[in-house]
Amino acid sequence: MTFVDKNFPILLAALLLLWFCARGRYWTRLGLLLVASFYFYGYQHGWWLAVMLGYCVVDWGTGLWLERTRHRRAVLALGVSFNLTVLCFWKYTPLLLSTLTALVGWPSADFDAALADGWIIPMGVSFYTFMGIAYMVDVYRGVTPVERNFWRYSLFTSFFPHLVAGPILRASEFLHHLRPESLPLRPTLSWEAGFLIARGFFKKMVLADTIAAAIDPFFANVSDVSTAGVWALPYVWLYALQIYFDFSGYTDIARGLGLCFGFRWPENFNWPYLATSIQDFWRRWHMTLSRFLRDYLYIPLGGNRHGPWRAALALMVTMLLGGLWHGASWTFMLWGGIHGLLLVVNRLWGMTALHARLAALGGAPGAIWTGMRIALSFHAVCFAWCFFRLTNLKDSFTCLEKWIYFDADKWWVGGAADGTLWLLLGIYALATAAAVYLTRGARLAEVSAQFAARSLVRGALWGNTAALLFMAWALSPVGHNSPFIYFAF
Repeated sequence: MTFVDKNFPILLAALLLLWFCARGRYWTRLGLLLVASFYFYGYQHGWWLAVMLGYCVVDWGTGLWLERTRHRRAVLALGVSFNLTVLCFWKYTPLLLSTLTALVGWPSADFDAALADGWIIPMGVSFYTFMGIAYMVDVYRGVTPVERNFWRYSLFTSFFPHLVAGPILRASEFLHHLRPESLPLRPTLSWEAGFLIARGFFKKMVLADTIAAAIDPFFANVSDVSTAGVWALPYVWLYALQIYFDFSGYTDIARGLGLCFGFRWPENFNWPYLATSIQDFWRRWHMTLSRFLRDYLYIPLGGNRHGPWRAALALMVTMLLGGLWHGASWTFMLWGGIHGLLLVVNRLWGMTALHARLAALGGAPGAIWTGMRIALSFHAVCFAWCFFRLTNLKDSFTCLEKWIYFDADKWWVGGAADGTLWLLLGIYALATAAAVYLTRGARLAEVSAQFAARSLVRGALWGNTAALLFMAWALSPVGHNSPFIYFAF
């Protein structure tokens, strides 16, 4: 099941009602959340539950074993190896087999088609793999206590709002709040939760899906004669916006649903396309993945502790593996490698005297320099997105070529020239800018607390939230409700 499935509102309403009625009964409430999560995950393919529960058994058991053994490093290695082996089997078997057939010269077209038709990757397996690894490593490091109850640990892994696309949570952010003394007593249907859910649906169903309808034909035929001479850059700009609205929309819905049940989870996005460098971009984009890669891969590889060359190597390895984590295609690894190289260049640039002088600029020159940095960083990210969106290497390079070489009469054509789409994006940008101005850039939680005691303002905010949710359903493009992009990862 997904958040945009027609049966999801029924599941959510029934769960909230039962959760409210079961207040004061700890195990009943825990069981309700667990059964609802199992139903949500096994709705399309029941056997996915077996995969997820296998992870839960091994990760939970490894945590207990780590507490009782003197061979802690070996036990941790076994637990992490299980997680990565199962992930690689489900996610990368088609890629490895198709690569092998290509290397030995076997005909691969029919083979690849058979794999594509018959191989189903369990949804969200990448995300709960990383959550399990983080839990085991934190137990090994003594950062988090061992969870002794299997069902409580299973709910930590399987809770439906975050299950299939994050955010990637740590035990201190969720598991500890499932204990009897911490589990919320009743639903907390705050305006903040409602607004996050409404904004998430609007981002996904209106903005991301409308963009997808406009740009998918171009990317599907980027190397065909039908797109010959078309300027590709506007389509890449729109794809950058699509993947942002799609993924941040999911995160908004997930965080809003978590708040409905009393759980506050970390933000995953912070205006990533306003980043002034690639390093700044990764502080703002998919932040729970960035911190996972930093804490469980980059730092164990040496981090900054062994000089600039070792740090550069650690960065490259981290980003290459982070890229491959996103999908079973070598272009994803290339995408990660591009970001790794850009991060290394960014670090070297930061060591120069010129960088220091430019960073010290103030007034109009400083504002111009900041704008240039944002534009350059955004287009560097867009450059890498070409390899992310197009998993055929030839198509990726063709798309990049069309950034520069195009026919003068085709510089603004097709879906990218849809004035209605750009008007919609402009209105959303103005509304967002107005909201930021009125709230003086305060975080949503601060705004919610500030207006909670003002009944008139609170009523207006709830009305706006209901209107936004209605518009999400009313303005969604008919016949183009695509799945969340990150469900594939």
